[in-house]
Amino acid sequence: MAMRMGMSVGSTTDASSLSDQVKRYKLREFKETDAGDYQQPPKGGPERPPNPAHEALTDKCIKVVVDNFAERPVHEAVPAKHMREITARLPVDMDPTVTAVYVFDENYWKRCCIERFGWQNCQIVEHGLTWKQLFFETYLQERLEGHEAEAGDDLTDLLECVTACQDYIFTLTIRELRSHLDIEQVCQLLPNLTKLDMTYGIKKCGMEYVRMMFGMKISDANCLARCFTSAPNLTTVVLSSNLIDDDLLRMLMTGLIKNDSITHLDMSHNKITNHGVRLLSKLLGAQSVLTSLNLSDNQIHAEGGRYLGRGLRTNDTLIDLNLRLNRLTDDGGRMLLEGLRQNNTLMRLNLSSNSLGSETTGALMSVFQEPDTPLCTVDMSCNNMNSIDVISLHSSLENNRALTSIDLRMNPEVGTDADEALDSIHDIVHANELDVRN
Repeated sequence: MAMRMGMSVGSTTDASSLSDQVKRYKLREFKETDAGDYQQPPKGGPERPPNPAHEALTDKCIKVVVDNFAERPVHEAVPAKHMREITARLPVDMDPTVTAVYVFDENYWKRCCIERFGWQNCQIVEHGLTWKQLFFETYLQERLEGHEAEAGDDLTDLLECVTACQDYIFTLTIRELRSHLDIEQVCQLLPNLTKLDMTYGIKKCGMEYVRMMFGMKISDANCLARCFTSAPNLTTVVLSSNLIDDDLLRMLMTGLIKNDSITHLDMSHNKITNHGVRLLSKLLGAQSVLTSLNLSDNQIHAEGGRYLGRGLRTNDTLIDLNLRLNRLTDDGGRMLLEGLRQNNTLMRLNLSSNSLGSETTGALMSVFQEPDTPLCTVDMSCNNMNSIDVISLHSSLENNRALTSIDLRMNPEVGTDADEALDSIHDIVHANELDVRN
């Protein structure tokens, strides 16, 4: 191969090779004294804005899309990598009715949740493990709680908001519904609603307390009853602390009795008496789908225990029954547990703080001695059991293999002579728990 001017050349031409051209290339160095458009800014001084001519066309398009997203949102025609860049630049204060339809990036919804609600309120595990569901369930809660009812009030804006986010509302929680609006209109627009947790009242009224501000009204009960019949996917209803009495419950039952999807019903901290329990016992009939019933802290007496015991005899769906903080007395507890002897499904029973004594203990012993009893968790704390009751209860548990938890605390009449029986009960329950786990 010939050599010319110190460079290699091809066998048929005198042109320099590509490797030589690369070696001869040198980067141009700019100096502060060079004449021209460019001048290096002094150290520590303000930087000159970037030249728009140097900006890529895709960046310009993304900027235009972001600036006009509220009026002209796009999604389908944009490639995924560019859509991620667009959503990363979108402001979090945009109208949710727009972003609900066109934004699906979880990173965007995470930013919205953190900046709007704060870290302490972002319990994503309670909202299907998705940030978008968390945002819209919390956003709708705030809209409903902040809604003020007025004469001739137009719900168009509120219902448009519900319609926009309807695909992402599975749990509707309302801690204070001041407006007493027709909740049926809202629930009709939520096809995926599975849990409804409502409290009628106000959180902070200060010195402006008015009795009518708290509790459910007849009109509210009527709206909820219609809602129960038109919500095919509703499985959990929580109406705690609504001052529900027997008259309001009678109105609610017109919808509950026609519903075949509600499996969890929470009526705790209300004013339900024996007449209300008689109505609720109809939900334990042959067509029952109820698996959990919470009636704690009501005004249920002995007669209410008889109604529940009668319903439990034929019920084959209820798993959890909570009657804590009622007034069953020893007679009511006995009648309730007598009906439980023929029940093959109830696994958890809470009878704490009901003034139960020896008669109830005897009926409970009969339940424990049933060979096929599924009862595994019992709470008998804060009652009137004595040492003899505890010792008798221990003898009935010697052959029981189902019970894995029993609470006998805070029975003031239980003395030190029952300590050995209590220890033995604890050992039996612990051994049953280990057998279940293995």
